[in-house]
Amino acid sequence: MKLPGAARALAGLGALCGLLCGLASGEVMAANVVVRVLERTGDAQFEQALAYPAALSTVPKVRLSTPLTVTFDAQTAGGAAVQLDRAAVSLQHAETGAEVAFAAQRSKGGPYRASISRADFRRHLGPAPGRYSVTLVLGSFEHGGLAYELGAIDVVGKQGKQGKARLAALGPRPEIRHRFADPQRMPSAAVSLAFAGLVAAPLGVLLRTWARLGVNAANLKHEPAGALVFMGLVATYMALAVAYWVGGRLLPTLGYALALALPTYLAGQHALSRRIARGL
Repeated sequence: MKLPGAARALAGLGALCGLLCGLASGEVMAANVVVRVLERTGDAQFEQALAYPAALSTVPKVRLSTPLTVTFDAQTAGGAAVQLDRAAVSLQHAETGAEVAFAAQRSKGGPYRASISRADFRRHLGPAPGRYSVTLVLGSFEHGGLAYELGAIDVVGKQGKQGKARLAALGPRPEIRHRFADPQRMPSAAVSLAFAGLVAAPLGVLLRTWARLGVNAANLKHEPAGALVFMGLVATYMALAVAYWVGGRLLPTLGYALALALPTYLAGQHALSRRIARGL
């Protein structure tokens, strides 16, 4: 019986990885293998337990209403349980060589199980009836691989166009190619400097206006503490605005501004009240 390509690849992968890593501690074996053909009601139309390397004694018929189920355990030659890295049941058409593999999953505390659902039958097997060889494929990085030929089944269906085999789990994945976004075009340094100058111009206008109006800063010495606190909070507001303009985020900036609002108001009111009380 010809061994399917996916079965050879998977079994060889487990054995090769175990050899390269120096971890192989015993050949992986299949135990408690049971092949069932179930009725729609769940009753077994065909059921046979196999002990490696025995194969099926008969060729059961598999229809849409009687899907195939294979359950098994994995262990070493010494009987120790093995956690498989890959497990599947591979079916290969005897005439065309077309192959389809169904992954085996393990329930918590139970055996591995591979089932052909009705949707899988319609897609993969029903359109291509005939005899299929069945191979149980096990792969473990620590214990190597195994391809166990279970025998053959006859698939009964309507001749048609066969769907694409589900072999993604057994073959190479498509290459992922990522292209980073092109960097944003930034304005020239001259434009940036000109914009910075325009932003700073109102501050210079304010200072010149104060000078023309005759603002007298000498009286600040009569209330130094309150004036320094108030002017310091105003300078903090200006620094916060500059930080946001340079690269700060809006929501944190608004949060800091709200936190400074009440202290700034109280400091300004205190400083002005003391000045008015002194007649300055």
